[in-house]
Amino acid sequence: MNLLFSSPTTIPNPTPFAPFYHKWQSGTTIYLACCWHIQATAHRARLLGQKEPQMRIALWVQDIFPALRQALSDREKIISNTSLATAIMLASLEIISPTAFGYDIPWQRHLSLARDLMWRRLADLRSTAHGVDEDRVCAFLWSWFAYLDVLGCLSGGTPDEDSSRFWLLEYMMHGASEYRYEIDCIMGFTTSCVQILAQIADLARRCDEHRFTSSSPSPSAWTPGPAFVQRAKQLEQELLHSMNQPSLPCKHIQNVEAKDRQAMVLVNEAFHWAGLIHLHKRVLSKPTEHADVQEAVGSIIACLESIQPGGSAETGFLFPMFTAGCNALHEDQRSKILERFKNVETNGMTQARVLPRIVS
Repeated sequence: MNLLFSSPTTIPNPTPFAPFYHKWQSGTTIYLACCWHIQATAHRARLLGQKEPQMRIALWVQDIFPALRQALSDREKIISNTSLATAIMLASLEIISPTAFGYDIPWQRHLSLARDLMWRRLADLRSTAHGVDEDRVCAFLWSWFAYLDVLGCLSGGTPDEDSSRFWLLEYMMHGASEYRYEIDCIMGFTTSCVQILAQIADLARRCDEHRFTSSSPSPSAWTPGPAFVQRAKQLEQELLHSMNQPSLPCKHIQNVEAKDRQAMVLVNEAFHWAGLIHLHKRVLSKPTEHADVQEAVGSIIACLESIQPGGSAETGFLFPMFTAGCNALHEDQRSKILERFKNVETNGMTQARVLPRIVS
C-alpha cells in the first residue's frame, strides 16, 4: 500500500500507475500539489506519533473546496482528472486522519463532492474525445474512489438515494466487462465484487430507513418485506457466483510470486464474505448468532490467518477484519483480529486506533 493515501493494494511492487503521479505533480494545478504535500505531511506526523500541523494544513486547503465546488457548478466545463484526484485525495485524508484539517468536516461531505465529480467525469468521457492515457488515469481514479465510496457507504455513510448507481452505471457503460473478475490492483478485489457491494450498500441503507421508522417495538424486531428478501437473495447468489470465479491479477501486474497471488485471492474472497455479513445482518435482519453470519465470520478469519502479518495485504484487509470483529462470538477470534489491528496501526492508519475499542 502506498501510505500517502488510502488506496489499498495487495502487491509489493510499485503501482503501474506511477508514471501518472509524476504527470500530475509536474503539470497540474497548485491545488493538487497542495494535496500531495498535505498527504505527505500528515502521514509523516502519524508515523512519528505526532499531531498533524492543523493550522498549516487548514491554510493550505482553504482555497481548494471553493475551487472544486465552482468546477462542479459550471455545467459547461469539462471536469478534469486533476479536479477529481484532488477531491478524492481530500476524502482519503479525512478518512485516514480525521483531525488533520483542524475543523469538523465529516468525510461523508468530501466523499459526496468526489462522487458528484466522478459522475460528471465519467459522463464527460463518454461524450468527448480522449486519449488512452486519459482513460488509464480515470480508471485508476475510479478504482480509488470506488473503494472509498462503496466501503464508506457500507460503514455508515449516508449517500443520497441511488447516488452510487449513477457513477457505477456510467463506468459499466464506459468500461470493459471482460475484466470484471480480475482483481483490481488498487481496490484489492474484483470489479464484480465492488459493483455488488455498492448494491448491497444501497439496499442496506433503505432497510435501515425502514428499520428505524417502522412501528416495530425496537429496531432489532424489524423484519424485511418480501421485496427486500427477494432482492437480498438475488444479491447473495450474485456474490457467491462472483466469489467462486477464478480470480486473476489485473493486466497491470507482471510476474507475481505465488504467495503474493494467493494473498490477493484471499483478500478478494474476504471482501465477498464481508458483503454477505452485511446482507444477512442489515437486510435479512439475522442475529449475530445465526449460522450464516458465523460462517462468514469464520471464513474471513481463515483468510486472515493465511496472510502474512505486517504485509501490505493485511493493510488492505481492514474492512473485512472490522466486519468480522464486530460479529465474532468467541474471544480467540476477537484476539486474532485485534492483534492484526495493532499491526495496521503501526503503518500510520489513524482510524485503526479506534477499531479495537469497537470490536472488543
